[in-house]
Amino acid sequence: MPNKNIGILGCGWLGYDLALKLKQQGCEVRGTSRSLEKLQQLSENGVHAFKIDLQEDKIYGDVQGFLKGLDVLLIDIPPGLRKNPESNFAFRTKLFMRFVQVYEINKVLFISSTSVFEDREDIPTYDENSIPNATSNNGKKIIAAEQIVQEMAHQSTIIRPCGLIGDDRHPIKMLAGRKGIKNPDAPVNLVTRDHVNSLIRKVIAGELDAAVIHAVSEPHKSRQDYYQKAAIEFGLEVPVFDSDSENLGKKIVSRFP
Repeated sequence: MPNKNIGILGCGWLGYDLALKLKQQGCEVRGTSRSLEKLQQLSENGVHAFKIDLQEDKIYGDVQGFLKGLDVLLIDIPPGLRKNPESNFAFRTKLFMRFVQVYEINKVLFISSTSVFEDREDIPTYDENSIPNATSNNGKKIIAAEQIVQEMAHQSTIIRPCGLIGDDRHPIKMLAGRKGIKNPDAPVNLVTRDHVNSLIRKVIAGELDAAVIHAVSEPHKSRQDYYQKAAIEFGLEVPVFDSDSENLGKKIVSRFP
């Protein structure tokens, strides 16, 4: 994969790790962040760093310098819908995709989310052929952003990671010691950062070609079983689940292990 120019819009926890791995593989990598500390870290590791801020009405930063001459662009920006539910994520995505079209980038990868699928009592299974059906505000906005990338990119791959884990990042740290947790029998949908970034690198290298990819690596154990065992492994207080509560959830599977 050497000699490819790859841009990563949003070098957060996932994107920063990916940038370093691609650089190690001999790629020319450009990465963006709003954090001066992260920009410095990128530069120190040989990644061309750009401070770009994608706002509701305008993009701040050297967009031309970031995009010009890229072979592949990865868009990995948080929707920000929890902090600001009124944020128009789809519009911000469209605003950026207009620049992507101007600079004629051949391939766009978009990090989405499995929240495009609805949780239900019958615990449906969703794979890459399933039609997104979320009715929540967040889910519908992410679906709209996916559609914009698919419509505006020359070639696109939508990657939908399950809940991201890795290093010290794990949901059990928020669940430890809690009582009365709902959905004890719903399946867990999690994926390691390494697995997601491995899939991305395969797409960039041309080893994997798909319009949509679900990223899931952890076994689909029940929430109660998985998190109680995880608490013991991490040396944390075991969470207590409400066994009388109804189970609401979904099972995310992938055709690309």
